[in-house]
Amino acid sequence: EDEDIDLLGRCSVKGLHNFSHRIDVFEKLRRVADPTEKVNLAYIARDSAVQEANEVVDEESRTRETLQAQIQELESKLQAKIEKESGALDTYREDTNRVMCLELKEPCRWNSTYQQLKSYVMRTGDLPPVPSACVAEVDRRLSIWVQEMKSLVFSKSQRIVNAPHRIEALESLGIEWIESSEDRWNSMLGKLVAYKRQHDTVKLPSFMQCRKSKDKDLTALRHWVDVQEAEVKSGAMAKRRDRLKKLQNLGLPWKLTWEQDWDHYVVELLKFRSKYGHLNVGLASSPSGNNAHSDLSEFTSHLLERLKKSSTVKLTNDELRDLGSKGLLGDLKSMAQCPLGRPSTNGNQGEGILRLVPLERVKEVNYWAGMLEQLKFYQAQTGKLTFPPHRGGDPSTREGNNDFAHLRDWVEVQRTNFQNKTLEESRIKELRNLGLEFDPWHVMFNRLRKYKREAGTVRLPKDYKSSESVDKSYDQKKEDEELTEICKWVQDQIRLYRKDELEIGRKKKLRKLGVKLTKGHMGKVPWEDRFDEMMDYYHTHKMCLPKRDGPLRQWIIELVNLIQNGYVSNRRQKLIHQERIGPYLRPEVIFGGISPNMPSAFSEGNKKRKAAVVAQPRDNNSGDDAKKAKTEVMAV
Repeated sequence: EDEDIDLLGRCSVKGLHNFSHRIDVFEKLRRVADPTEKVNLAYIARDSAVQEANEVVDEESRTRETLQAQIQELESKLQAKIEKESGALDTYREDTNRVMCLELKEPCRWNSTYQQLKSYVMRTGDLPPVPSACVAEVDRRLSIWVQEMKSLVFSKSQRIVNAPHRIEALESLGIEWIESSEDRWNSMLGKLVAYKRQHDTVKLPSFMQCRKSKDKDLTALRHWVDVQEAEVKSGAMAKRRDRLKKLQNLGLPWKLTWEQDWDHYVVELLKFRSKYGHLNVGLASSPSGNNAHSDLSEFTSHLLERLKKSSTVKLTNDELRDLGSKGLLGDLKSMAQCPLGRPSTNGNQGEGILRLVPLERVKEVNYWAGMLEQLKFYQAQTGKLTFPPHRGGDPSTREGNNDFAHLRDWVEVQRTNFQNKTLEESRIKELRNLGLEFDPWHVMFNRLRKYKREAGTVRLPKDYKSSESVDKSYDQKKEDEELTEICKWVQDQIRLYRKDELEIGRKKKLRKLGVKLTKGHMGKVPWEDRFDEMMDYYHTHKMCLPKRDGPLRQWIIELVNLIQNGYVSNRRQKLIHQERIGPYLRPEVIFGGISPNMPSAFSEGNKKRKAAVVAQPRDNNSGDDAKKAKTEVMAV
């Protein structure tokens, strides 16, 4: 008995009193053949528990199946409701859009004025100026109407808020509802002019006095004047000298320091020398005696004074280096050796100019100005600033290209000088105003942007392989060569991005254009992305197939081939049906209905396809098919 107790104690310690963790399934096995009464009662209780558990499990299974069937039924009903709602919303949007478009064409005063404003913008390229600056009465009325629309939008009037399509139509013409910083600045300047007219001074009370007066307009004006003074002291006003000139004309005694004026007046000296051929600003006075370059003349006088050996204030080494790099130091030193206004001993003004400025410099300035005029003539004649290559090309046009060979070489010299930082700032500004790009990166970026307009994509491969065509024209071959260069350039930008050597501004421009720079977008472009590119091109050009060869054009040709042979999945067919683009992808529509001119990629089929395409007999009813396709397109 002691041993049994000890055994039970050890079993209790080891946890052997509970075997529930070993029971996985229901069992009715009786391991004891001749059980005692106690074990027999336990067997009976277990059998009844098994029977009850089986009933509960069966009932739970039936309930689960019933609920799953109900859930599937509800999900199918919900999906049907969602599709019905989506179709109803699409119909509503189409009908509402049609109503809004027709409302803009209805004869009424607003639509009439809007059409007049649209004609004005298309004719002049800009919105009418403020009413006081308009010359014609019609333009003045349009300007007043635009101000009235801005006021209605700013006040959220129901007259304009309830017609959002009118607001969008006005925004498409370039109207900005938020007041620009320039308008706010001019508004505050007008208040300062009114204050001077009323008090005969521009000296305002202190800020605390303005606050004590509880005049909000006066306090705001005082704060604005303090901000302008802070910008003058910090040098920020050096970039807006037109504003500084207006403030100085009102009587505010504000001036920029010598260091803040330096860059501006050095550029002005370069412009002056390019125009007159010398640096003696005093000789450029107008016949009436009014010197249009009074500020530049004053700066030049101080500059020559600092160049004299007897001067107590000298130019810094950086300033001397800046004048030397721009080619001004030698001329200014020659001028500093003789008094201003007396460039020569015999009083001959022309000889004095030649003594101040070498004859070679005058000839160089005149030659540069003449070449600039030729470049303007070339741009007006051709509408562009690009030139044909030096060698190769079509023999029929090679002779005409030689007429501008000297101009092409001159432009390359200007770009080389810009890269070497030897081109004068005034000349850089003149060439940029003409539209000439100096940075090769921007030249290639503009070519990529132009290619996207024509081909509909910027997702380009590493090595472009054009579609096989023996009878390609000279222009098509040049386009293929250009596309190969663009592909290589895009890959170079991706490599720079991976090395973290691509500038932030250039990253933003490339991403905005649609170039994928990350590693996850490398390799083959997904089918859905190409489909979105095709839809974007269709919405812009009202046609699916781009005129220019490229990855998107080849993809669309292959898609048409797959659709005709039934190799498009149901999911993609459903997407094509939802976008209602299927009729536009028929060969009779996309290739103009002329089968002999269809690309070889469509006519020969995809030879790399694993499954063989079984040829089926076709009726010679291409004309009926074209009419049917045209009917479906018109229906869409």
